[in-house]
Amino acid sequence: MRKIAEIGVAVLLIVALGQGGWAVEPIKIGVLYPTSGSGAVYGTSAMLGHDMAVEEINAMGGIGGKTPIVTVARDTKLKPAAASAAAKELITKEGVDVLMGGLSAAVGLAISEVARREKVIYIATIPKAIHMTTSKLHPYVFRTAPNTDIEGRGIARTIGQLGAKKLCQIQFDYAYGHDLAAGIAKALPQEAAGAEIVLDLKVKLGATDYNTYIAQIMGAGCEGVVSGLWGAAFITFAQQAQPFGFFEQIKYVSGGEIASHEIASKMKGNYPDNVWSNAYELWYHDASPLHKRYQQELARRQGRPDTDGWPILSYIGVKFIEAAVVKAESVDTQALIAALEGLSIETPVGRRTIDAKTHQANTGQFWGPMKKTDEHEFRIMDPVTYISGD
Repeated sequence: MRKIAEIGVAVLLIVALGQGGWAVEPIKIGVLYPTSGSGAVYGTSAMLGHDMAVEEINAMGGIGGKTPIVTVARDTKLKPAAASAAAKELITKEGVDVLMGGLSAAVGLAISEVARREKVIYIATIPKAIHMTTSKLHPYVFRTAPNTDIEGRGIARTIGQLGAKKLCQIQFDYAYGHDLAAGIAKALPQEAAGAEIVLDLKVKLGATDYNTYIAQIMGAGCEGVVSGLWGAAFITFAQQAQPFGFFEQIKYVSGGEIASHEIASKMKGNYPDNVWSNAYELWYHDASPLHKRYQQELARRQGRPDTDGWPILSYIGVKFIEAAVVKAESVDTQALIAALEGLSIETPVGRRTIDAKTHQANTGQFWGPMKKTDEHEFRIMDPVTYISGD
């Protein structure tokens, strides 16, 4: 009887573990992006990339050919309180193994705090506030997006290349804006010697009237503006500034990925001159065969060749989870944490590595001026320069 019992246990263990050593039960990912409201222009794109990665993996039988991924998504509405409640619900009621997503810094920090309390891994695919992986770092948070120091260095380097010395700054008055301003200040002495910020403006997130700020900048006689106004805020700012000849007089260098196709295609011919900015991925810049395959599949799904830039962020986040499960041969939280620390993967936009101590990936961005072309009704970045997260 003992021999039969031992055989029975062995059979059950084989069934539970599959053929390679880790559980075949699905891994549940709780996904948190804004799919309504002002953040939806990016959130819906991010959700597209997430679904694309999950479907690719599940079509091959799941992670390692045996562990399917199940997605449970919630709309954060770009509100920290809503994101925090949704994250808690995903953990306690839906039983997710991993949290992923976020957009604004405030939302990302709110999700991270829930992850810390509940001891669940959170992959921050978009939020960039530096504190998430410095003063507010904990064992369960990992960032595959760049941080504000990386982005600030890109802005400072562009200012140095343009030779602008007298600068105005306009940032959002919340964690991302404050941290980006600090990142720029830290990088300017090295990247743009002699450049000085003479006017520093803070704008409430959600503001719709920028006329006072525009007048102050133009009155200060700045050669360049450094900024992080993103999404609909940049569109509104540009619409209000253009009648005053703002962009004819001043070089505008911004983070916030306003060079992404989501913004360029929306603004079309109304996109202003003299704008230098960043993007995570560009449909017209084939950096590698892996990128070409990624972009072709995304084009098929979107039904157009000029694809969005933000799906790459969530796509890479899912790919990190896939690689971590394979490395750990487990979906156990502690095993996945150990696997994520120092993990490197190949992505459509280059190799990415998560630092073992800071939990920050070395994610860089594409930078350059936005130019008119005869070929397209929207602007594209030309030339394209990649600034590494290293």
